[in-house]
Amino acid sequence: MSSKKISMNSKKIFMSKRRKGAALACFLFFIFISYFVVTRDTLVFDSLLREYIYGHRNESLTVFFTTVTYLGNWNTITLICCLLLLIPQVRYSFGLPLSAAAIFASLIQKALKVSFHRARPDLALHLISQGGYSFPSGHSFSVLIFYGMLLFLCRRNLKNKTVANLISLLLVCLILLVGFSRIYLGVHYPTDVLGGWSMGLCVLMVFLSGLDFLCIHKRNL
Repeated sequence: MSSKKISMNSKKIFMSKRRKGAALACFLFFIFISYFVVTRDTLVFDSLLREYIYGHRNESLTVFFTTVTYLGNWNTITLICCLLLLIPQVRYSFGLPLSAAAIFASLIQKALKVSFHRARPDLALHLISQGGYSFPSGHSFSVLIFYGMLLFLCRRNLKNKTVANLISLLLVCLILLVGFSRIYLGVHYPTDVLGGWSMGLCVLMVFLSGLDFLCIHKRNL
């Protein structure tokens, strides 16, 4: 294939209207939330939702959401990446892209947190030990990118569509549950989680487009 055709195909995929639209919408929603966080106008929304969630706390739910939230910790994500990198059959199809996504997600979320330096909810509300800044939720941001990338790779590489659909459903549920767990455990405001999800999805769209861009060039070398 000529270099001109390769360039056109790469641009077409990288500039996908659907992904571009999703990324832009998520970015604008993040800006919208950020404005209210910076101006401290989220008090009513955050307080009402937190009070409702805290009102349903019990021992069983606390154990469940504590377990769920650890699935979004850097330890868990690092372990998954290492395992995938060690298995030759999935090293390039899963291990490398997931590891790259995890590293970039970690760097971006740290930069965002420092930029906004929003304090976490009162320590008396925490059910687990958690330091650092609050906005956006690093777990919500990183989990959406990491498990969102895993979802995409499963749907692309798994031949059994039933299995791919089941894994996709489980990963979507996990992304939502990890975000909710951060509010339930008292270490984040609802707007932190919404901010993490929106910016996470925006960055994920860019990562997926970049992955497709690289794959096209690799196939045509």
